[in-house]
Amino acid sequence: MTTVVFVNTLRLTGPAEDLERIYADVATFFRAQPGLVRYQLVRSTTDPGVYVNIAEWRDLAAFRTATSQEAFRTALRVSTVSTGDPHVCEVVSAGTGPS
Repeated sequence: MTTVVFVNTLRLTGPAEDLERIYADVATFFRAQPGLVRYQLVRSTTDPGVYVNIAEWRDLAAFRTATSQEAFRTALRVSTVSTGDPHVCEVVSAGTGPS
């Protein structure tokens, strides 16, 4: 198994509150999906119109299974209030800080 990370840089085209609400709804769906390890939605401190969605998956198959489901494909999308630059990535290096 190879962990994959989905990274999507989102640039607002609508209200930030709408993006955060839609993301929360989609996150509820993903939390129930086998293979999701963790996710984060982060906002830029230098450009509040930029968010980054980061989701770690057990493997590419789990990610593809989740994103191919009818419930995901027909859900309201963050693309209604943002433009995205999505990438499925492999981990090249990782670490943690001091405890």
